Amino acid sequence: MSGRPELTGKQKEKLIQFRENLKDVLGPKHDDYYLTRFLRARNFDLAKSEEMLRNCLIWREKMKIDTIQQDFKLPEVADKYWAGGVLDGYDKDDCPVWLVPIGNFDPKGLLHSMKHGDLIKVNLLVLEYQYEQFAIRTKEIGKQIGQLTLIVDLENLGLQHLWKPGIELFTKMLTIMEQHYPETLKSILVVRAPAIFPIAYQLCKPFLQEYTRKKIQVLGSNWRDVLRQHVDKDILPEYWGGTKKDPDGNPKCPSLIKQGGEVPKSYYKTEFDLTQKGMITKDISRAGALELKYEVHKPASVLRYTFKTYDNDIGFGVTLNDVTSKKPIVVMENKRHNSHMVPEDGELILEKPGTCKS
Repeated sequence: MSGRPELTGKQKEKLIQFRENLKDVLGPKHDDYYLTRFLRARNFDLAKSEEMLRNCLIWREKMKIDTIQQDFKLPEVADKYWAGGVLDGYDKDDCPVWLVPIGNFDPKGLLHSMKHGDLIKVNLLVLEYQYEQFAIRTKEIGKQIGQLTLIVDLENLGLQHLWKPGIELFTKMLTIMEQHYPETLKSILVVRAPAIFPIAYQLCKPFLQEYTRKKIQVLGSNWRDVLRQHVDKDILPEYWGGTKKDPDGNPKCPSLIKQGGEVPKSYYKTEFDLTQKGMITKDISRAGALELKYEVHKPASVLRYTFKTYDNDIGFGVTLNDVTSKKPIVVMENKRHNSHMVPEDGELILEKPGTCKS
């Protein structure tokens, strides 16, 4: 099962109980393999696994994940300057292989050219596409396939990748993957790690579950040999130790692997869009504050926010007072945002009716 150990007798019993506990929200596509992802992610703790899966299903519905591939149009800048892609073949366990030359990813250029939320959606497109491929491969070979091998190339990783808004974007992507796409990664093979890698890893480590951290292998100078132990050389691009080339002889196979690169400034959005309905402008002193209130009438409502500041960062958080709570429920912790560098936007699910304050 994609390198995953078989369930023990006790774990099978917990799976049966897990399905029974969730029968009010499960559909035909929620097979045992899917449910097991969430059980493994919470060490087969039934209560924690149930909370995780219920939250995931609410998130998928409110974010319209099931139709994101049809509804979301990939921005041109993302199509041209994203980094990564899937190989034309499988690893030696019949799992898909994603190769990401992350050192070629230009976080500053993309964040200046796209909405923060749209960058998240690009990552969701990638994940949803891969889950479709899992189902196709499973049907083709008659064996359950539900994980992938990830090759991360850190060539060209530098200080520009430690830019705070870029790190925040990357950690948010990691959090979404861990919460809503658990147990997707079979192994993570890191190649060409530069001296700056330990710093970058320490920034991201808190957002990775322990079971994910255990799958990371930072390869040494023999990394090409190690990759060939996982992936046949005729599938692996020549630039990464295989023999595959594009029809024009390019050893990096850009027809399969988007190469990223520096985003031209012609794509940068020079002005912040204040034409959206409900947008306002306010002057706030250094010690000042702005409080906005919204009445939430239905459970699981979605709050969408967008803001930009000039000259300085700003603290932003969201609380909710429902009719039963004696004190505000923290929906989003108040923390500093570098919205003077790039606009900040996002979406929050408000589980209960009440008065929302930001």
